Amino acid sequence: MATISSIVQSTQSTILRLLINSLLLTTIVSTQVKAADATTTLVTPSLLQKASLKSRKEALQLLTNNDFHLQLLSLAKQLPKAAIDEQGMFSKIALLSMLGHHKKAIELIKSHPNGINYTHYLLRANVLASSKDTSLSLTREIKKAFAAQLNTVDDDKLVNLTLALGWSIDNAQDYAHNIFKDLQQNKSLSISQAVNLITNTHLYRVLTDVIPVVQPMLAAEQNKRFNIQPELLITTDDGIEIATTIVMPKERLERMPTAMQFTIYADEASHIKTAMHAAAHGYIGVVANSRGKRSSSHEITPFENEGKDAAAIINWISKQPWSDGDVVMYGGSYNGFTQWATTKYMPKALKAIAPYTAASLITGLPYENNIMLTANYEWAFHVTNNNTLDDSVYADWEKRSSLVEKLFKSGKSISAIDKIDGKSNPWFQKWIKHPSFDQYYQSMVPVKQEYKNINIPVLTITGYFDGGQISAIDYLTRHYTYNPDADHTLLIGPYNHYTAQNKVRSHHSNYKLDDVALEKDTEEVVFQWFDYLLKNKPKPKLLQDKVNYQLMGSNQWRHKPSLAQMNQDAQPFYFSTKASEQGHYSFTTIKEQSLSFIQQTVDMTDRTTEHNVSPWPIMSDTFDVNNGIVLMTDPFEHAMELSGQITGTFSIAVNKKDVDIGYNLFAIDSAGKSMHLQTYISRASYAADMSKRNLLIPNEKTTIPIINARMTAKLFDKGSRLALVLNVNKNRNAQVNMGSGKDVSSETIADAGKPLTIKWYNDSEIKLPLRIW
Repeated sequence: MATISSIVQSTQSTILRLLINSLLLTTIVSTQVKAADATTTLVTPSLLQKASLKSRKEALQLLTNNDFHLQLLSLAKQLPKAAIDEQGMFSKIALLSMLGHHKKAIELIKSHPNGINYTHYLLRANVLASSKDTSLSLTREIKKAFAAQLNTVDDDKLVNLTLALGWSIDNAQDYAHNIFKDLQQNKSLSISQAVNLITNTHLYRVLTDVIPVVQPMLAAEQNKRFNIQPELLITTDDGIEIATTIVMPKERLERMPTAMQFTIYADEASHIKTAMHAAAHGYIGVVANSRGKRSSSHEITPFENEGKDAAAIINWISKQPWSDGDVVMYGGSYNGFTQWATTKYMPKALKAIAPYTAASLITGLPYENNIMLTANYEWAFHVTNNNTLDDSVYADWEKRSSLVEKLFKSGKSISAIDKIDGKSNPWFQKWIKHPSFDQYYQSMVPVKQEYKNINIPVLTITGYFDGGQISAIDYLTRHYTYNPDADHTLLIGPYNHYTAQNKVRSHHSNYKLDDVALEKDTEEVVFQWFDYLLKNKPKPKLLQDKVNYQLMGSNQWRHKPSLAQMNQDAQPFYFSTKASEQGHYSFTTIKEQSLSFIQQTVDMTDRTTEHNVSPWPIMSDTFDVNNGIVLMTDPFEHAMELSGQITGTFSIAVNKKDVDIGYNLFAIDSAGKSMHLQTYISRASYAADMSKRNLLIPNEKTTIPIINARMTAKLFDKGSRLALVLNVNKNRNAQVNMGSGKDVSSETIADAGKPLTIKWYNDSEIKLPLRIW
């Protein structure tokens, strides 16, 4: 699925590709959705309604049509000022630029902690704001201004400019094309739809003015300052060919430590930027590719050989004349997985790892707590169709959305998804055959006592809204379980899969982040941490303890000695079994004396209704759920802090041999406005042991532990409430467990039988890490 971030060239976009989920579609857009948005409508531009959009060429014709630009300008002028003011940085700057308010855009960009991300707008706005000459050559003036800027920046700033200006015009065109197709049939637009249309169309025009000018200038400046080896083919002692990019400072006078990423996302331009950023920080920058990628002649094998191949490259690095013998690893998503895979072998030269949003096959994607998800279906095509990357598999949102909808409505098993798609997906089929944390997965990452050997410092970075948070924290939890003396630090805040790995955006969905949350710049923190470990420099200010978290709503960073302690301090909550007039059930610290239950019935053959769906956007003026068992706390008598993971147990009985359970957690303020904090899913038959399936006995009461719940941290004002919505997981985002006891990946709607009946017993103990503020 595409995101705004995917418009950015591969330097910034490839890190998104493993953990793609439904929330990421509008994560970076951040348009505010207010009550007025539901009632305010604007006329869809006539040229969009009439356009033929069957091809990229036709979309390009519309993108470059000046009359269409004038229609969008007219649309932008109709937006209420309040609507513009409420936008996140991405949309607000684009709207100011579109409306010609260049001085306001410049002020906003310069005042933002991560304003460098908007350098493309800044360069253009500076030229347009400083001259009244309409015949001015925009290209010449941008080139002149940028040349002057390059003369003043140090190596680190140069690389940050390179990353900020690493946009792909082609990807921007594809993104706009998808928006056009999505909105074309609408006679009118809501404010958020209009903003999405205006900002992304205008972005394309800004990029075409700026990117062709600055990227060649950046490349020339980089070659002045760095020795760049774009591709060196290394053959390991095992005879495996690994394509590698190496960058080092030209002024290097001594041996240096090496900062390395190991990745399947083969993209030479991206690798040069990544390695160059390390070189700018005083390291030899190395990016090594998985076997079979770029010039490597081997078969491409995602996940399976990364640990031993990365360890072999580290051994090779330690013997090079430019190496001081110390190697550190860093990177996110799949590149976080490769670090944990490497620690299974613990090469002597490896001195620290910094995995952010680290992926895992069984707790991240394609599985989440043993439930196969549909979000990552296309990923295998993306990384194995050729020896670089096949970006076309994510180009068409409509096709992807249609595929998972067809699968869900058809009632076919998830193993039929590639037949519905019309092409074989052997890797996805292979993973389907391994629903347990079995030897297949255990051969790739550390298990049990192997974590004891990981005696190097580890820095895990993730976010409350990161699809990869479960796997990132699962590694941390296992590390401390088997190695209590581990030196493992966690940095976490209100970030998604993209912003957890990069500079921070002002909004997640329509939630505006606290100002202090914007202080995290992932790679800067990581290199400061490496300098602290290897160069005796100060520790990063955000890393004051083992757990460092941004408490949403407090505008503070908080620090604790361990996540386990935070969870252990949680207090047990129970629910009543008598519904209120609103149909809600009381959720309190008081346990009912007599055993009782709430009964829920779900027809698994009904594909018109979905259960346990994550709401979007995450902020709403009301709390409204379509189905599920709503557990509601009383209004808090004090300001309260919720920080940590939900733990505890569910007591249930179902009339099937298995069930996928879940919940959605909401915060509701005293005015009734709600915020979605997290979604949970788990397969009951695997909850006690992810490596072994234990089927339920139909209609027999049993206890199911809550495992791998997401961490969150939120400050609630007095009068706020929490709502936990219990449910059965049945939606297009994952395989549907019919409860027959068969392999769920082979189950079809014919295996559903009678409607599923689940009894939620009131001796369930749900521990909330909730404390008085």
